[in-house]
This record gives sequence, structure tokens and C-alpha cells, in this order.
Amino acid sequence: MVFFFKILTYFLCCILCASYMSLFERKLIARIQLRIGPDNCGPYGMFQPVADALKLFFKKNPFNGHSRQSIFGVFLLFTMSLAQLTLIPILNDISNLNHGLLLTIVCHSIISFSEILIGVSSKSKYGIIGGHRAYLQLLGSHIPFVLSTATIVIFFKSITLGDIASVQLNTLSILKVIPLAFVFFITLLMAMNRTPFDFVEAESELIAGAYTEYGGILFAMIYLADYLNLLFFSALLPTLFFSGYDAFSTFLSMGALFFKSVFVMFFVILIRATLPRYRQDQMIMISWLVLIPVLLVYLTILL
Repeated sequence: MVFFFKILTYFLCCILCASYMSLFERKLIARIQLRIGPDNCGPYGMFQPVADALKLFFKKNPFNGHSRQSIFGVFLLFTMSLAQLTLIPILNDISNLNHGLLLTIVCHSIISFSEILIGVSSKSKYGIIGGHRAYLQLLGSHIPFVLSTATIVIFFKSITLGDIASVQLNTLSILKVIPLAFVFFITLLMAMNRTPFDFVEAESELIAGAYTEYGGILFAMIYLADYLNLLFFSALLPTLFFSGYDAFSTFLSMGALFFKSVFVMFFVILIRATLPRYRQDQMIMISWLVLIPVLLVYLTILL
């Protein structure tokens, strides 16, 4: 019972963080574009995520007009996006699974297939196009993602995220993996469908892409899943390359991962505010002609 309460508390905290990440992104982009951003709901718009959640939650008949496959895809996307956050080690003895990096690949694969299912199960032509784009996105992002994780496993000789984070603090490994960290960051942008690789949503041309016909609580779950993925990958990158939760004292360790994740999140949002979107064929060319050869060279050197 205590364990269940801890898991529930952790999930609620993650959902709350994801909700306010949307406010953080909107306010930051507004500042970059010389706008105000949300500011009506509470001081500085602090209650805007709560207002959005209440609005979506009380919309009538959110399940009407959707097939079982589409509803299953939404619930699968939200569940896996939330479950993968349990893989990130917060401290040495908290959520430090033995095969965390392997489970990360599994979660990424399931999330990608759930996005395809959400799109192709839609009754809108925009949703179907978004589903096909999600399939092409999987071809472009999954192989570099797997190769990146394989390179990390060979370099650090471990598939446990906590062990990888601990090794970096005591060695000069961080200097040796800077090129790999850069490649991994680009791969994460593809995996998260973030700018400049946001083809699945592509709101400027496909309205909302694969999610066009979804409303109410279904849209809220998709929206939260997007920011839960951003939260996960923002914590995964510093865990793998910047010593994660490790710091020089226990007190600093409690906030180290949080501030590193916010730093990564800031750059992801900055890219969205400044860069245009690539074409999908350009994304696949970047993946297959740049990222994969670089990773194969890296693997050859390590082996």
C-alpha cells in the first residue's frame, strides 16, 4: 500500500510538471517573439494549465466519433509516456533499474507505434496523413536512437542509467562523448517530434496532424503525453552525458537533475522558437546519411 502511494504521488508530480511545462514553453516563446503570453488566469498566468485542464475535462462526449483502435492508441500513448518516467534514476537508490536503457528503447518503440495507430485510426484525412508521417518519422529516428544507446552501452559498459550517471562524475568521460551527446540530442528531437522535425503535428499545414479529430479528455491525454515525453528526454540526456543526479554533495544531488533537465528543456524550446521545419525527406537524409554513419564510425572506434 505504501509503495502504491509512492508511485501515485510520483505520477501526479510528473503530470503536474508536464502541465506547467506547457506554460513555461508558451511564456518563453512569447518572450522570444516579443509577446506577453498567457497572463489572465492568476498572477502571471500561473493558473492557465488548470483552466485548460478543466475546460478539456468537462467537454461533452469526448469519445463520440472515435473507433476502439484510436481510443486504445491514445491510452497507450499516455500510459507509456507516464511509465517511462519511472526509468530515470532520481537518486542512487530510487528508480535505478538494472536494464533502464534497454527499457527506454522499448518505451520509445511503443510510443512511436501508438502515434501511428492514433493517426491511421482517425476519420480525418489530416489525421491519416499525420499517421503516415509518424511511420516515416519512426524510420528516421528509431535506428539512430538504437545505435546511440548501443554506443553508450559499449562506452560505459553498462545498461543501468544510475551506473552510467555515476561513472561520469569520477572520470573524464564527459569530454570524450560530447560528439555523441550532440548526435543523441538531434535524435531525441526526432523521437519527440519536436521542431525542426515536428512532421506528425505540423500545425501550419495539417492543423494538428494525427491529433486533429481528438477533443476533450482524449486531446488532454495526447497533450500531456507530448510534455511527458519532453520531460523524460530532458532528464535522459543529462543522465547519460552530464552525470544525472550526481553532484558533489547529497544536498546538491536533490536538485542537480532538475536544473540540468530545465537547461536541456530550454534549448529544445529555443529551437522551436527559432528554427523552421525541415521537409520529411530531408529528415530521413539527415538520419541515414549523417547520423547513422557518424554513429557507426563511433562504434567502430570503440570496438
